[in-house]
Amino acid sequence: MSTNVNLNVLKDFITDKLGGDKLTKHQAQKLDIDYNDFIKGDIDENSFLDLDEIIDSKDLYSKFATLYTEETNKKAEAKDKEKEKEEQSKVPDGPGGAKA
Repeated sequence: MSTNVNLNVLKDFITDKLGGDKLTKHQAQKLDIDYNDFIKGDIDENSFLDLDEIIDSKDLYSKFATLYTEETNKKAEAKDKEKEKEEQSKVPDGPGGAKA
């Protein structure tokens, strides 16, 4: 899935997701990031990727943009379902709104 996300929004999402501005090999593995993509992004070969290395890597940028979009969609769906439940609870039962 190819997704365009505002760079500042994506940086904030990555920082929140990682709990900082560095992606370790272990975190990458937990996020299903391909090891080869991690290695390609590790320009200074220090076994972690800083925020700029993540953003500069087309594959990693795309991965985090996709994760952001998926999480945003899940939150929107949950919010819609909650709103639908609220609306259903407000619908009167039977004619004149009297419950049977």
